[in-house]
Amino acid sequence: MLKIQICNAAGEVLGNGTCSESGYFPTALAGVYNTALNLRPPRSLHSYGTPADSADYPVGTHRTRFGYAPVSPAGGDRVLDDEVIVHIERA
Repeated sequence: MLKIQICNAAGEVLGNGTCSESGYFPTALAGVYNTALNLRPPRSLHSYGTPADSADYPVGTHRTRFGYAPVSPAGGDRVLDDEVIVHIERA
């Protein structure tokens, strides 16, 4: 089991949650983020840490971005939220 804490850049806690250590981590992390902030449209994980952090994925503290693709006839570029800090530890 993984414990998730999401904070803004100032260190204020935005949300907490847990998820299993399955292959669905990006979806679970986005679910915690969306639920904590009650976001519409829901966001998906855009980036998680840096390539050098990949050996520690998903445990540790990482700078993370979430975003969504606008649904419109003209399409559009992905909309990204402000960067947040995600801390993951094994429970």
